[in-house]
Amino acid sequence: MKTRRLLLPLCVAALALPLMVCAQNKPARGSAEATVNGKKVSISYGRPSLNGRDVLAQAPVGTVWRVGMNEATEITSEGDLVVGGTTLKAGKYSLWVRRTGEDTWTLAFHPKTGIWGRPELKEGYAAEMPLKLEKASDSAEQLQIDLTDKGSGNAQIAIHWGTAALAGTFGVK
Repeated sequence: MKTRRLLLPLCVAALALPLMVCAQNKPARGSAEATVNGKKVSISYGRPSLNGRDVLAQAPVGTVWRVGMNEATEITSEGDLVVGGTTLKAGKYSLWVRRTGEDTWTLAFHPKTGIWGRPELKEGYAAEMPLKLEKASDSAEQLQIDLTDKGSGNAQIAIHWGTAALAGTFGVK
């Protein structure tokens, strides 16, 4: 009888321990949000750590990066977006950064969402916009994405990882 009373708690503990370890090792998701032109725009993204790497500097021209880790980064907007002259209907899009030249990058919006892992979407983008690359004054160990209302219906996205800072502007209707 005493053995049964001890066995149940031990079994529960044995099952719960791996779950607690996985929960503690799960990388944090980040989020960014701004209200632009009266419409809420939000981004959800994974926050990889550099761990001593200079990942963006090592990316060859032509690299397609899903911005973040695990689940693809997604932007959700209550208003239509104007990206590189193209109007995207309000809704949800996955975000991808493409290295288009030695010092040039673009942010690409794809209608496919719910993507996990590392599938590079090389085509089917709904719109793209240029990103300006600058050297940040500080280093971000974990990826950081910020959204800012720049006024006049414009939003700025800033992607900071290590000493690399990518930034661009899009419209919100």
